[in-house]
Amino acid sequence: MEKENDSETSKKRRKSVTTSATPQIKDADMYKTIISYEEKEAMNRSPETDSESFLSTCESIRKSMDKIAKLKNSNDENAKEEIRALQIQTSLAFIELKKLNRMEKFRTKFARDSLVSAKSSVDSRHLHLQNLLYEVMHLKKEVIKCLQFKSKDESIELVPEEEFYKDAPETISRPEVTKNDPHQLRLARLEWELMQRKQLAALCDELTDSKKGVAASIESKQSRLDNLAPQLRTILETSKPLQESLGLPLDRIRQEHQKAALLASPLYVLYAKAAAYRDAYDSSLLVSIEGDDDDAKRVNSQDRSQDSDSDQDNQPDGVVEEAPVHKKRHHRMSKEARQEEKKTRLLQRHPLSIRLIMVLKNETKLMLNFFYMSYLNVVTLESKLETENPGGVSAGDMLMSDSVLRELYPGDLGMESPNPANHYQLRRYGLGSFPSLGLGIPYNWAQRMAGLRFITSDNTKQKAAVNHGLAQDSVESVLKEIKCRVKARLDLCSEIRNLESGNLPIFIDGKDPMPRKIAATLHKFSTLSWKNYSSSADTPPFCQKGLVSSVDIFYEAVLRRGSSELIARIAIKPDYPRVAPIFSVTFNPTVPGSSDILRDIEREVNVMWDKPPTLSAQLQRLRACFDVYLETEEMAPREKIFFHAVRGRTRARPYKYLALGGGIFTQR
Repeated sequence: MEKENDSETSKKRRKSVTTSATPQIKDADMYKTIISYEEKEAMNRSPETDSESFLSTCESIRKSMDKIAKLKNSNDENAKEEIRALQIQTSLAFIELKKLNRMEKFRTKFARDSLVSAKSSVDSRHLHLQNLLYEVMHLKKEVIKCLQFKSKDESIELVPEEEFYKDAPETISRPEVTKNDPHQLRLARLEWELMQRKQLAALCDELTDSKKGVAASIESKQSRLDNLAPQLRTILETSKPLQESLGLPLDRIRQEHQKAALLASPLYVLYAKAAAYRDAYDSSLLVSIEGDDDDAKRVNSQDRSQDSDSDQDNQPDGVVEEAPVHKKRHHRMSKEARQEEKKTRLLQRHPLSIRLIMVLKNETKLMLNFFYMSYLNVVTLESKLETENPGGVSAGDMLMSDSVLRELYPGDLGMESPNPANHYQLRRYGLGSFPSLGLGIPYNWAQRMAGLRFITSDNTKQKAAVNHGLAQDSVESVLKEIKCRVKARLDLCSEIRNLESGNLPIFIDGKDPMPRKIAATLHKFSTLSWKNYSSSADTPPFCQKGLVSSVDIFYEAVLRRGSSELIARIAIKPDYPRVAPIFSVTFNPTVPGSSDILRDIEREVNVMWDKPPTLSAQLQRLRACFDVYLETEEMAPREKIFFHAVRGRTRARPYKYLALGGGIFTQR
């Protein structure tokens, strides 16, 4: 209670003191006054001193707090006054800390304001500097433009000074002034140039008037020629009946000659040879030039431009060419598009081609179309055979034009290009083999007819080509060979048609006699594929030795006598009948027979002839040999006359026929 009374009396005393000592001031003015006073005090006081005071004050507060804690823990009644005094002292220390903090805040604010004002001053000065630098740079550009300015007179090519003083009059040259003053010299030279150009312009006008007069004269003459052209055409049209009656197709010949001038060189050679052969030997041969003239002109002009470009590429380095001022920019093609364009160009044909039409007997026509591959540099052939004599079911493949022309000369199958460079060109662009491209067949005889020759790596083939070169180079020999081949195929087709129907002719020949009475009959005659022929157990020796190949035409004949059968597999060569067909013989399982017996029959049918036989003649001899074998083995009634069934170690059968009396058979 005493303490409370003392505190109340002290408060009242303080209030009375303050109210009586200080005058009354508004709170806002007091706050501003205190703030301004403290700002001045903060600027006058040293920050280092305040820092040391702050540290010392903190240390005193720490010590006072320690003493208060110790006194409270001691539970001493007399320590309360001391604790009270320490609390007051500590509170005053806290007030001192707040004041120091305010002083520091004022100084920080002042420093920030000073920094902001300094930065704004620096920024304004930097901006002013940048403006000055920009003005300097602009002035420099203007100076450079002024220095680089070129007047129109600088682009004028003036005459040299020596020529100027020599040709120009003294009224213009004024040597006493111009030799010492370059500016006056330039003006004098320009004046002289102007005078010369005026003179040349007057001369140009005079020549232009003369040119107009010459052009008017040419135009009048051209109009006369144009008026004359319809009259000439009328005269030509009127003279056509006379030309036809006299056998002079002048218009057609003239058109052919104009079109022949557009042919590629190999095709022109072929056309010239074929036309000469037609005029000299065979009037039934039709020779014509097919294709579009405009396309040929365009292709020929492109070839000439490419040749000129290649010539320019081969010019020496000393030749200086004028480069174009403006180049037109083109979009670059992709790599795939360029590759495809190169492939298309590589397989491009010349627009014009040569067509030969050979008219044979029985309304048979063979059409030969010769094309020239402009970049592969080979001549290809497409053919078509038209005939009214099909030749039966089994003879259909024989009348195919490709089959007729295959191996017209030995080894010339047309399966590969005769130009060795084509192999590398096609492999470079991944185009595969030449036959798969569908460009035609590049026969060697077609190349030689067109005057093309290629060097091959095979010496034997080259020698053979040289030996037969004279015959193959001649269009006459090639066309005769083709005619013989077509006639032979037609005869073979009629022969096969007879064999299909079972009509076997009887041959009577002094050199190769044939028996008239043969009991074995032709039971079946049909076509055979190369796969079935090569897979047969009896034919591999012929395939291994190269006597038979896939280009041959194969048939199967079945001979029958009673219950016995003989099966013959026949390979007909493309050059039939110059090369005899090859027979491979086997018996059915009911007929006993060794391989030696079969080889004897094959040798008798394939080899034992004085001249190349026909297919029917070989079948007739095979029938006779089959009869002889069955009769010697007592598997059929004996109808033939022979003295010994077998003879010698080889037990040879009497297959040889002699036309003595009624005809006898004997061993060879």
